[in-house]
Amino acid sequence: MSAATDAFVAREADRFVEEWRAICRIPSVSGAGEPIAAAADWIETRLTPLFDSVRRIEIPGHGPLLAATLNGSGDGRLLLYTHYDVQPVGDVDAWRSPPFAAELRDGAVWARGACDDKADVVARLHALEAWLATRGGERPPYTVIYLSDPAEEIGSPGLAAALVEHAADLRADACLWESFLRDEDGCPGIGFGCRGNLEVRLDLRLLKADQHTAFAAIVRSAPLELMRAVASMTDGRGRVTIDGFHDDVLAPTPQQLETAAQIPLPREAVTLEGSDVSPFWAVDGDASRDADAAGSASGAAGADAVGSPPSAPSAADAELARRLVFEPSLSVSQMLVGADGVGSVPAQASVTLRFSLVPDQDPQRVFEAVAAHLGAHGFADVRLTSGRMIFPAASPLDTPFARATVDAARDVFGEPVVYPVLIGAGPGRIVLDALGAPVVSPAGTLRPDGNMHGPDEHGAVADYLDHVRFTARLFERLAENGF
Repeated sequence: MSAATDAFVAREADRFVEEWRAICRIPSVSGAGEPIAAAADWIETRLTPLFDSVRRIEIPGHGPLLAATLNGSGDGRLLLYTHYDVQPVGDVDAWRSPPFAAELRDGAVWARGACDDKADVVARLHALEAWLATRGGERPPYTVIYLSDPAEEIGSPGLAAALVEHAADLRADACLWESFLRDEDGCPGIGFGCRGNLEVRLDLRLLKADQHTAFAAIVRSAPLELMRAVASMTDGRGRVTIDGFHDDVLAPTPQQLETAAQIPLPREAVTLEGSDVSPFWAVDGDASRDADAAGSASGAAGADAVGSPPSAPSAADAELARRLVFEPSLSVSQMLVGADGVGSVPAQASVTLRFSLVPDQDPQRVFEAVAAHLGAHGFADVRLTSGRMIFPAASPLDTPFARATVDAARDVFGEPVVYPVLIGAGPGRIVLDALGAPVVSPAGTLRPDGNMHGPDEHGAVADYLDHVRFTARLFERLAENGF
């Protein structure tokens, strides 16, 4: 980055952090009317001096989508996506300081939403401020469009309709999505596109009321049958076996496979201390068990579009990395059992499943496949209800914007790890379909120990300032090389 930009960020660092803390103090939990309105007002106040136009597009029942445009001197159009709603705080007693106090402690800001996504909300404004201030107000050679969503944490209801209605003004060539994370060692991650998901609930009631276990030999058990139903959907290695489930999966390209093979596996974060139990599903030949003991190859981006690959990972590690990025999956997020005491056979039970989907799976088609599977495997008594559906999105690795994002991350953070498909879900497909903008998620303020969505969510001040520097450097890279 330019010396002037770096000096500006250093000079304004205290103010930047205080503004980050200020928005973190607003308890803008999804659907909370007054706090959502207060957060929108706060952001609008800071957008107004930087952009040519600022508008509020009301999402009925959820708050305003904030849209701002800075008209550039060239033809390119860059979309910056953020969201200002946050998750509920959960158990307040599990927090060391109040969730919305935004306490500055141990070199970090501690608050619900500190990294997800209020660091993005302000870091991108601070980066744009740095651009304008260090160039005497000169506009970027491309138009910058800023969006802030009021309801991302609950699936962005109403976003698609709003973007379609205003597509002529908001269309873009590329979208800088909300940020991904940095590893424990500071290595940045960059995710392309995003996964989708499907949430479904299975309910089963078999008895008039809970029964004593004396009858367990003859009466049906709702939780046991639901357990069998869920188990029938996967094989012994965690792969979904529902007929038709994989039909629409977009095959990865050789470049994408090569890139994914370099992704380091999260061994330390998921392995039991002092245990030789592997946390990972086995792959062909159980080679992953030996690989776990040997440790993983160092992670860095591979393939022409994203840098030179390091030493080759083991075949087992490469397969696990492939699954991490490209394999759709099933997980159990909740199970409720009707019994309220020991010594009974529950009359009813329910289980909530989450299917993590990859391009080009259709959540509705997956739901229909799940329903057909239950019927075909003898679980006709189970009632199936669909929940949130999010379509996955694919984004190419070999565009000028992709290269600029990777290069800017390398300039500021160090060599990045590239995820050809972001392993988290989000409404990126809505932006792609409505505005034509492929989405890329760069590293930001979050690290694995930042407790996103959990108690004591936090981000380091040093990482936040790097986040600002990265975004400013991306603006420079795009100005140098275009879209």
